[in-house]
Amino acid sequence: MIVWLNGPSGVGKGTVTAELCRREPRARAFDAERIGWVLQRTAGLVRPGVRHGDYRDLPAWRAATVVAAARQARGADPLLVPMTMLRRGHLEEILGALRDRGHEVRHILLDVSAPALVERVEADDGPDSRGWRLEDLGAYLTARRDLRPLGEVVDTDDLYPDEVADEVQDLINAWRRNVN
Repeated sequence: MIVWLNGPSGVGKGTVTAELCRREPRARAFDAERIGWVLQRTAGLVRPGVRHGDYRDLPAWRAATVVAAARQARGADPLLVPMTMLRRGHLEEILGALRDRGHEVRHILLDVSAPALVERVEADDGPDSRGWRLEDLGAYLTARRDLRPLGEVVDTDDLYPDEVADEVQDLINAWRRNVN
């Protein structure tokens, strides 16, 4: 099973993924941003002094992500992909291509209100990421309505990270029971 953990930057996708990998011996994390990092440099999306372009808009990134995630999923249960995808069409393209390769694919949107996310970002120890996380908030708030119907939604506003991981793990366990 491949579980795509979606949501705005700073919602806790990476934290939840790390916790689930700690709890479940066969769970694995897949970092699709690494593919983006390579493509940014090879496709000329990074220029000194200019904010990088969005590699998620590159068809090559989406295709490479499908191939790499499908390969990584072979030895994982589940393969967790903590990756913000705000363009519904791009997300549907990737999830559909993974399904076409025979994978069970689930989408979980880790949702958060604007005030709660701003509070989390401001409290984060990494000041270098505050600016772009807050810049991306508006895009998320615009996209969330289109993303909610694509799978399950976990409202993270009043939950600690381990509680969010509990909810995600409960969803995964329920999906496993329904498949077997």
